[in-house]
Amino acid sequence: MCRMLIHYSLQPNNIPIEVLKKFIQSCHWNYLKKYDIFGHHGVGWGFAYIPIDSKKLIIRRTLHPIYNCKWQDLAKIKTRFLLIHARKTLFGKKTLANVHPICVGDSFCLAHNGTIKMSSFPVLNDNNLQYIQNNSDLDTRRYLCTILDHLKSQNSIKNAIELTLKNIHVNSAANAFLFNLNECHIIKYQNDSFNGRHTTVFIEKILNRILISTTPLSSKALEIPNGSLLSIPNIQSNKFKIQINKLNL
Repeated sequence: MCRMLIHYSLQPNNIPIEVLKKFIQSCHWNYLKKYDIFGHHGVGWGFAYIPIDSKKLIIRRTLHPIYNCKWQDLAKIKTRFLLIHARKTLFGKKTLANVHPICVGDSFCLAHNGTIKMSSFPVLNDNNLQYIQNNSDLDTRRYLCTILDHLKSQNSIKNAIELTLKNIHVNSAANAFLFNLNECHIIKYQNDSFNGRHTTVFIEKILNRILISTTPLSSKALEIPNGSLLSIPNIQSNKFKIQINKLNL
């Protein structure tokens, strides 16, 4: 399954190189051969961050494997919010357009870990979102379109996510980071009947920073309970504020 990481800092900061190295190792065959017979995360990677004193979300993507790129340069970025996604797929198209984060319009982007049954996505009310969904072979893009469509009829992000999860069939997991310039929502939802080693999300606090990752980066990392929604309402604030909600599914 795909690998995801959020580095959320109280003050503009650099991600520790040792943390970054552990994450990169989890994307490579030398780590996965112990647990996953299908190989490593070599189908591209992307990252997003907010520069210091900027009102712009920077997103970069490449089809090159993360472990063959200059990933160490990520440690040079000073920011309160850095998100990384390394893609792995057996069946989807290996194109730059399908490298996460996935964006539809300018409201939210999505990074996703897991698989969702493609035929299970509901018909949408928004014609533009329905057109995008019809012409996409990526479950993540359809997932985002469905959330954005439900946002138009629901009074909160939580309600839109709940409605989405109730109307799709999750094969392995619908774990995701839903984010924009101002906020980030961590969705933890996996199929309990599926082997959960590669479809879960962990959280840990190290000094003045919080790490949220599909890989436990230290012995202090705690697994986020299934059916949870963690929300950071203002990722540019100099105060930690994470709202934790149980999804009603």
